[in-house]
Amino acid sequence: MSIKSQFQRQLWRAIDRINTLPIAAQLTPNTVPLHRVSTSNYVCYRSAIALKLSSAWQQTPLDITDQLTAALLTLSQESADAIGINFTVEVSPPGWIIFRLSDRALATYLQGWFTIPPFPSVPGNYLNEKLQEKGGAGDREKRQQNQLNSDQIFPVQYVHARCCSLLRLADEQGLIQVTDAGGRGCGGAGEAGEAGGDKEELFSVTTHQSPSTIIYPNPIPWLQDAGDSDRESVRLRLTHPAEWELIVQLFDLLDVISASDCQRWVKQGLAVSEAYEQFYKSCRIWGDVKIHDLPLAQARLGLIGVTQVVLRSLLEKLGVSAPRAL
Repeated sequence: MSIKSQFQRQLWRAIDRINTLPIAAQLTPNTVPLHRVSTSNYVCYRSAIALKLSSAWQQTPLDITDQLTAALLTLSQESADAIGINFTVEVSPPGWIIFRLSDRALATYLQGWFTIPPFPSVPGNYLNEKLQEKGGAGDREKRQQNQLNSDQIFPVQYVHARCCSLLRLADEQGLIQVTDAGGRGCGGAGEAGEAGGDKEELFSVTTHQSPSTIIYPNPIPWLQDAGDSDRESVRLRLTHPAEWELIVQLFDLLDVISASDCQRWVKQGLAVSEAYEQFYKSCRIWGDVKIHDLPLAQARLGLIGVTQVVLRSLLEKLGVSAPRAL
């Protein structure tokens, strides 16, 4: 479940805890307003729910935010299914509720993507089924539409294959250790044929395989002072704007998958691919970084690994191939 979905569910439960008026009963977790806020160094989500409830509850938005934040605190302390990572809740006039992940929580969440698939796959070629024109088109027109859809998703497949190649290279050079379902590195010689045929093969329905996973270092040195477990203020090692842009685009992809149709999935997948390209151009891994700051190189490789896992999950959910080499 995406972070946004988890925050929406917690807000929904807090509303139900403090008020049972009809408008509260009409809300569902997915209809609780919540949007990611663009920031340079934090992952934040902001909700206008107090402004929405003010008229029906005959209370000021700030009064409602005070009640909701108190209920959220109680829920986090007593609920077995509360969000499993740390976050802070802030109130901002005229009645915004802001959720902010600490860097330690963000590191925990990124690390978790190596063991828990971001979202389940579905049978069939979901991309072509959902994006093709419906009704009246002849077979030729349908094939043309399907080819257009294949072209749309190809940049995502390309970035997935790039991630696999870089992880394999880093494994060969001893920066990290990578494993996959077959015990081979990403994109090894035995797998080159997966992407080697004609383009149509790239868009065949895939059988589920576990994505390649970084098994060393474990955890990835996401934090600048990872050895000090008592400091919640410890900062993420990834501070370059291109690193943050890739991280938030990955968050947005998970949010879109949770609450929209597959047309937006593809669009956001392309946004992730573009953010990855800028990240790779701007943030070095080899050379001086590898020699003088190995933890930073490993953290950047970890971000590549997360990108690979998320894009593979997206491609599987769309029902198309996730090639390991091109």
